[in-house]
Amino acid sequence: MSKGRDADEVARARTTRRRRTGRQRRRSAPIGSRFGPLTRRALTAGMVAMTAAGAICTATAVVGDGEAVGAFAITTGVALLAALLLRRTWAKRAMPTPTGRDGLMAAGLTWVVTSLFAAVPLLLSDATPRLAQAIFEGTSGITTTGATAIADVDGQAHAVLLWRSLTHWIGGIGIVVLLVAIAPAAGGAARRVLLGETSRATEETVAPQMRETARITAQLYLAATSIALLVLLAVGLTPWEAVNHAMSIVSSGGFSTRTASAGGFDSPPVEVAMLVLMIAAGVSYVVWWRLVLRRGLGQHAAELRAYLLFLVAMGVLLTVAATGKDAPHSVLAGLFTSASLVTGTGFTTQDPDTWGEEARLIVLIAMVSGGMVGSTTGGFKVRRWMTLFGGVRAEIQRQIAPQRIVVVRIGGKPVNEDTVRAAYGFMAVAFIALVGGAALLAANGFDLLSAFSGAAACLFNVGPALGELGGVESYAEVPDSGLLGLSFLMLLGRLELFTVLALFTRGLWRAR
Repeated sequence: MSKGRDADEVARARTTRRRRTGRQRRRSAPIGSRFGPLTRRALTAGMVAMTAAGAICTATAVVGDGEAVGAFAITTGVALLAALLLRRTWAKRAMPTPTGRDGLMAAGLTWVVTSLFAAVPLLLSDATPRLAQAIFEGTSGITTTGATAIADVDGQAHAVLLWRSLTHWIGGIGIVVLLVAIAPAAGGAARRVLLGETSRATEETVAPQMRETARITAQLYLAATSIALLVLLAVGLTPWEAVNHAMSIVSSGGFSTRTASAGGFDSPPVEVAMLVLMIAAGVSYVVWWRLVLRRGLGQHAAELRAYLLFLVAMGVLLTVAATGKDAPHSVLAGLFTSASLVTGTGFTTQDPDTWGEEARLIVLIAMVSGGMVGSTTGGFKVRRWMTLFGGVRAEIQRQIAPQRIVVVRIGGKPVNEDTVRAAYGFMAVAFIALVGGAALLAANGFDLLSAFSGAAACLFNVGPALGELGGVESYAEVPDSGLLGLSFLMLLGRLELFTVLALFTRGLWRAR
């Protein structure tokens, strides 16, 4: 008996030593071993994108107004050096099979690092005098939120304005496309990044292979940008304004070259053109690809119909509910505001904050809705709302007839229970984040309307809010702690909450 007990004690001692040794190895492991090859490839893609954007802005500064040349030249050089150093860590090496952990880390870290880097030229050029302002502006650009901490947009250098638009455009296309473009070996692994970056409400893509999906998505995105550019030129915008606003619209961003946003043009044809383009930007790229191939809408017909009906209904309700001397006198103003809020683009022609309490409520509802899954829009997404309402209906039917098997369907296709649970989980986490963001702004002295709408505008990547952060106002007066908190909300919303939250878990950072 004593020999048996001694053997058990020896075995337990060995197990304890192995666990202790494993923990010590993980603690002493070099930082590079904690980042898989997929993460390093994604970070390289992000730096390549920043290099290209910086070079374009440097050239613009040199041939344009001559301002901020040094700031963007330094940014370009640092980004290029970072890209080259990162590439050395994975070039000419085999790509191991990635895991879900790799995809989450690649998507999360790439967006965080790129958002922080986007602040560099803004700080160096004095476009944003405070570090928190620069981080907020850079994050707003990459996440396509469109909220600005720059009070005087009209007075900024051309290179600064173009940088803001380019960060929108890069964030809209998704660095996953650039990842596949510069690292062909990661083509099969790109799905991990794609599903970490985009909505999990549906996993349908335009092609079975991720490399093909990235290629087709890039082509559609470039085509949409070109069409938007031509349309804006046709309605009278200058080439400079058309380029910047085309990049903002196709990415559902919202940065403008004017302090008054789209209202600064004071042109109904421009507003109509932007309205149509914003609505188109809210449609899934899967739908556009199916239309190109003449395959019909399929299961996406119900979601597209709900998206368009909701957007039009919000526009009409805004026009009808608005009161006061500043209320819109045409359906165009209501529809433009509705499209801007639902798609998260954030352009403004008028200030809905002056339209009365009923209009404010409608603005808040439109703000959290979002466009179609698979588009560049933010928000809750139409398909996820349909899943939630279908889940509620199914639960009511189960309460009435417990023995009945009820299946949630969208467009005639059944939705599995995991997707329904994920939608409820998303709603719960979004509510917690929204309350936390509103509490932070309230602690910084903002009234409840401004705090709640500001947190919602950043979390759902809309941009302009209500109250002190309304459509004609900026976030320039928000204290540093508030700006950093809102920047975090933007990243949460852009990466569908869970990808960013996963970065705060211990398991994600263990050495491989």
